[in-house]
Amino acid sequence: MSRVSTSELVTQLNEGETHYAEVLSEDSMRVELAQYPNPVPKHPHKEDELYYIISGAGMVHVGDETYAVEEGDVVFVEQGLEHEFFDIDEEITALVVFSGAEETVLERES
Repeated sequence: MSRVSTSELVTQLNEGETHYAEVLSEDSMRVELAQYPNPVPKHPHKEDELYYIISGAGMVHVGDETYAVEEGDVVFVEQGLEHEFFDIDEEITALVVFSGAEETVLERES
């Protein structure tokens, strides 16, 4: 079993220079806490992703679709689809679950 305080991770993100923090890393999935907007270049990922919006509001582009998002929303991004948060009204903090994770944003920044 693992337990992580997202409140503590948000504090770390706010005090640090990064927009991502690892929550969990297992063979079958990885979980990160992410804040948007962020300057990391956007590109499709090799795994399915699920975004749970903890706080904030804005828009998200997923493939050919565009949605308004706010606290409590869930966004599913199928592997290989381009996606991006934009027109952010309030900084978005999201829990991001990568299924069958091969790599995460954190690994690409290393």
